[in-house]
Amino acid sequence: MKEFVINAGPLETRIALLEEKRLAELSIERHESKSIVGNIYKGRVESVVPGIQAAFIDIGFDKNGFLYVSDIAGAEGTGDFEFVDGVVRQHAHSRREHRPSIDKILKKNQYIMVQVSKDKLGTKGVRLTNFITLPGRYLVLMPTVTHLGVSRKIETEQERDRLRRILQQIRPKGVGIVTRTAGEGRRTTDFRKDLNYLAKVWNKVKARMESMKGPCLLHEDMGAILRVVRDSFTNDVGKLTVDSEVEYGRIVSFLDGFAPNLKKRCKLYQGKRPIFDKFGVEEEIEKALRRKVYLKSGGYICIDQTEALVAIDVNTGKFTGAKHLEETVFQTNMDAAAEIARQVRLRDLGGIIVIDFIDMRFEQNRRKLINKLQESLKADRAKTTVSEVSELGMIEMTRKRVKHNIMNALSQPCPYCEGSGMVRSVTTMTFDVLRTLQCLFCKSKEKSVILQVHPDVARRLRAENKHLLDGIMQRFDREITVESVSDFHIHDNRILSARTRKEIDG
Repeated sequence: MKEFVINAGPLETRIALLEEKRLAELSIERHESKSIVGNIYKGRVESVVPGIQAAFIDIGFDKNGFLYVSDIAGAEGTGDFEFVDGVVRQHAHSRREHRPSIDKILKKNQYIMVQVSKDKLGTKGVRLTNFITLPGRYLVLMPTVTHLGVSRKIETEQERDRLRRILQQIRPKGVGIVTRTAGEGRRTTDFRKDLNYLAKVWNKVKARMESMKGPCLLHEDMGAILRVVRDSFTNDVGKLTVDSEVEYGRIVSFLDGFAPNLKKRCKLYQGKRPIFDKFGVEEEIEKALRRKVYLKSGGYICIDQTEALVAIDVNTGKFTGAKHLEETVFQTNMDAAAEIARQVRLRDLGGIIVIDFIDMRFEQNRRKLINKLQESLKADRAKTTVSEVSELGMIEMTRKRVKHNIMNALSQPCPYCEGSGMVRSVTTMTFDVLRTLQCLFCKSKEKSVILQVHPDVARRLRAENKHLLDGIMQRFDREITVESVSDFHIHDNRILSARTRKEIDG
């Protein structure tokens, strides 16, 4: 059973997808940093960089977006190019052989229509595309290409053939359309209604592209809640519960026009207890921020995010249930595969993901493990690729991500360790401080000093390492008083003159 639980607060909107009462996906949108994925802009080419085959586009924000040559519609082949409605069109006599260099297509200060495909991540600006898509309830209109397709999640070949025939019948000349999963079983009249609505939206976008001056917004996609209702609230979702009367009214009004049969599945939550607490979502979010995730069998997985990739390690932990080692390892790996697929989706982990499964001897067990992971990943809407199990028991996979993952959305780098997860030990800092004192006494003639350090370092200097401090005082004929400062970082230390209590520069 699938259900949506929506917490619409004054400062942020949180949307949880539960599967079998467990948190499967979480989307968080704060009003101060709303997602602009799906928005369409009139952009000005700020610079063209052939070296990376990309252009930087001014769409009216502080930071320019970037557009790769592969994301420019019609940019294939050789010959002359022209722009119609802000989209590349090749002349009829052009030969379609290979993609030309981006500086042959775009020029500085040229205007082009772009759509945001990925929000800015870290220091990177938004990623843009010239392949415009306008999603409806049952169809996606693609006015810059002529592709015709059916959602891959519709698996029945008979239904796929039926939908293709409908698309061929209703498709306007020169555009592409794709049936969404929600279109399964729908009638031709439903698709025509959706297509007429999307065609009107596209005409408005083209008119604004022509009339508006400078970089500007041409079309804004729906808000986070209505996007989810439009894109994901389908017949396989049993219930949608929201805690805002205003948002509930908007959802019902939207469904009135597109899917009246789903209105009865929408519920307004009016309880005093916070909705995420009532449905157990808060606890699941807390677990999703932890490094270690325990398995039902007693094993566990560790998830570490680095700059370049995500590393996941599988361990048997307390699980020793099987009679033979291979059986124990196999069971732990199978449990881990299902949980890893869930965690990757829940945390929205992207890029390269390396999974270090426990090594298994038998090839058939490795094959079953691959199948289990691939099967578990089918519920993930993001595109994933999975490699074979290596001889070391590792699997490499990639996953496409378009927004900040849950860790980045809900946390920030530790100001103490600066995101490394490590700080210097008390022992290391004690020895560093002693070396600092020796260097200072070689330069300064100050006879009496006050050493201010973290309380743990102060305890070491007053107890087990006191003889080292006494040795320095005797060697340099100085007097050192140790003071602990409770709000010091473990790395902090300060040396003051005992006469003036001013810091000694050394």
